[in-house]
Amino acid sequence: MSRNPGRPTLGLVIRFKNSAGTLPAVLDAVRGQTVQPDLIVGVNNESTDNSAALLVAAGAKIVDWTRPYSHPRVMNFAAQNCPTDLVLVLSSHTRLRSPDAIARLVAAMADPRVACASGKWDADSFYSDAIDWAELKAKGLKFCSIYSNSMGIFRRSLWEQVPFDESVISMEDSAWAVEQVHRGFICRRLDFGFEYLRRGRSREFAFAVATFKLAGKHGLRGAWLGVVGTLRGLPPALARGADGRQEATVLLQRLVARFAWRFIGPLKE
Repeated sequence: MSRNPGRPTLGLVIRFKNSAGTLPAVLDAVRGQTVQPDLIVGVNNESTDNSAALLVAAGAKIVDWTRPYSHPRVMNFAAQNCPTDLVLVLSSHTRLRSPDAIARLVAAMADPRVACASGKWDADSFYSDAIDWAELKAKGLKFCSIYSNSMGIFRRSLWEQVPFDESVISMEDSAWAVEQVHRGFICRRLDFGFEYLRRGRSREFAFAVATFKLAGKHGLRGAWLGVVGTLRGLPPALARGADGRQEATVLLQRLVARFAWRFIGPLKE
């Protein structure tokens, strides 16, 4: 592993399964970054295409995950195999459009109070760009990702103290970030360009259940419309046609999750 003087060692983790269609663009964007990782680790989830060869050509070491896939277990396995000060996690479908994205993520970690940092999924200004425990207590936990392992960086020394929670199925990244914020650290949110190259099926209900469970664990309130607000929001949403029906579906899934989360065990992806 090479060492860039003047900053902590930086590892890049990419989990993949049959991602040959997106990895060339993802890796090309990494090569164009102003800061390069000292180590690249590819976590192979029983891929049958040439994804592994693409990563090896980019200088990665490949480690094989052969058990049933679980986001937190695979992340713990990845971190075990990435012995660097900072661990940058990038989805095999996430292309960084800003050439300074990695540099900015690393710079955010210069503050020892920062446990993790990631790009913003949207322009929602509900949370600040430096979330601490006082902010979560005041605002509650919203249905959004305060930290994402699709394009995020975390401090490995804190992971050694508190690994990703393997009892959760969805939102292991947000669960870890909230845990660190509860311990007195800060979660940073950065605004840089990226593109997600694959469109997956909706997991809104699973995320809603996970959000209510996470809020309950830490004594936080759920920041949502509430039962009355949801019921009031359904008619105008349905009146807006196809887009409104999609919004109404999300509202209903969150409403059901509000009452179901205490009784639902692990959710399948």
